[in-house]
Amino acid sequence: MPDVFLNCSYASVCSGCDWLLKPLTEQRSLKMAHLRSVWRQAPDHLGFATAGPGSSRDRIDFMIADGRYGLFDRFKTGLVDLQGCPQLSPALEAFFQDFRGFKFPISRGSVRLRVSPTGKRGVWLDFANIDVKTLLDDGQILRELLASGAIVEIGQRRKRLVEREGRLKLDDPVLEPWFETYVEGVATPLYCTIGSFTQPGFRVNRMLIEEVMSLVPMRGGRVAEFGAGIGNFTLPLAARFAAVDAYEVDTLALEGLEHVKPANVTIHSGNYQGDKALGLQFADADCLLVDPPRSGLMKFIEPVATAQKLIYVSCFAESFAADSDRLHDFGFRVEKATIVDQFPQSRHYEIVASFIKD
Repeated sequence: MPDVFLNCSYASVCSGCDWLLKPLTEQRSLKMAHLRSVWRQAPDHLGFATAGPGSSRDRIDFMIADGRYGLFDRFKTGLVDLQGCPQLSPALEAFFQDFRGFKFPISRGSVRLRVSPTGKRGVWLDFANIDVKTLLDDGQILRELLASGAIVEIGQRRKRLVEREGRLKLDDPVLEPWFETYVEGVATPLYCTIGSFTQPGFRVNRMLIEEVMSLVPMRGGRVAEFGAGIGNFTLPLAARFAAVDAYEVDTLALEGLEHVKPANVTIHSGNYQGDKALGLQFADADCLLVDPPRSGLMKFIEPVATAQKLIYVSCFAESFAADSDRLHDFGFRVEKATIVDQFPQSRHYEIVASFIKD
C-alpha cells in the first residue's frame, strides 16, 4: 500500500476523518494492531482490503448550524463549514455543492444527502418539529429544493415531501432503488429510503460483497442470514443456494427486501437478538452469515452454535471479539479474517471472518 495522503484543506480541524494526517500504511498497521489487541482468536495472518484513499462515499451525513454546513471540529467546540470533501464521489460532491446554495433558516439540524446508482438525488432533513412546521408554512425553500429535482424526506419517520394542489404535505415513506448489491458481479438494485442504513458507497460495498462471497460455498442447499437488512448479502446468497432464510428486525428494511426477494428467500421478521432466537437450529445449513448491529449477536449466538460454518461481518471490533470468544467455546476455529477498509482516513473498519467447527 503506497503512502498516499488525501488532499484536504480541513485535515487539521475536521473531525470527520480523524486519521487524515496519517499515511495509509500507518492506518493499516494501526487497524490491524487494534483488532489484534481486542481479539484473542486473531489468526497469524490478517488480510487487508482497501478501495483507496478517497471518493468512497455516495451518502454524507452532516449538520446545519447557523448557516454553516459541515461536521464538528476535532475539539467539538463548533462546526467546520465544509466547502467540499474529497471523501465524496464526484456525483455526491456536485450534489453537496448545489445543496450549499439552499439557506435554511434554522439554528441546528441534521442532513443526509444521497445519490442513487442512476444519479438520482435524495435529501433527508432531520429537523426539530418546530423548524419543520416553519419550513412547511413558508414553503419557499422546500419548493426550491423539490424544483431542483431532489427527492426530500423529513423527520425520523422519513416522510416524503410532496406538493398537491399548491400545498406542501408529508406522505408515507416511499422505497426506491437508492442502493445496489452485486450478484455474481452484476449490479442489482436495492430498495430503501434516503434515511435507511446502507454501506457508505457503491465502490466500497462491491469490495465488501466480493470479500464475503469469496468465503461462501460456490453452491449449496440452504443458507441462513442474520441481519439481512434490505438484502445486500441476501441476493448474492440466493444466487448460490437453493434456499435462504433471512432474519431481520427492521420492518422498513424488510419492505425493501420484499421488492427484490427471489422465490427461494424466506423472510423471518422479529428481534432475533432476543428470546425469539431460542430454539432455532442451523445444523442442516451449509453456511450461516451474520451481520449484527454494534451490540453483536447477543442471544442469536445460541442457535449459531448449532451451525458448522459461519461467516461473520462486523463494524465493531469489541462485540465481534466477545462473540468470537464464545464461538471458540462452542468449538469453532477461525479459517480466515480480513479487515475491509470501508472507512479510510478514520479509525473505523469492517471485519469479515469465517469460522468452522472442528
